[in-house]
Amino acid sequence: MRVVQGMSQSLSASDLPVSTCGALSAQNEKHRVQNIVLVHGAWADGSGWRGVYEILVKDGYNVSIVQEPETSFIDDVAATKRVLAQQDGPWIELNSSR
Repeated sequence: MRVVQGMSQSLSASDLPVSTCGALSAQNEKHRVQNIVLVHGAWADGSGWRGVYEILVKDGYNVSIVQEPETSFIDDVAATKRVLAQQDGPWIELNSSR
């Protein structure tokens, strides 16, 4: 997996332990992505990411959890875009909706 600045990587929750560790450890420390955006899947909410959030914050990452309104697909996308726009640099998006 290759991480590119400003580009998202969508992963399922089952991919998280292996894929993100490989991607993040392979990066040059100077270009290390510090921002991680967590997006919950359908029929859930952001609280499902709590354990992952706590681990990543403890490891020094800036972590945001998108709380999608689930009123419509358009509203969910807009909520995600708002959180992504608030990031102060490159980011990785982890999505549990697969």
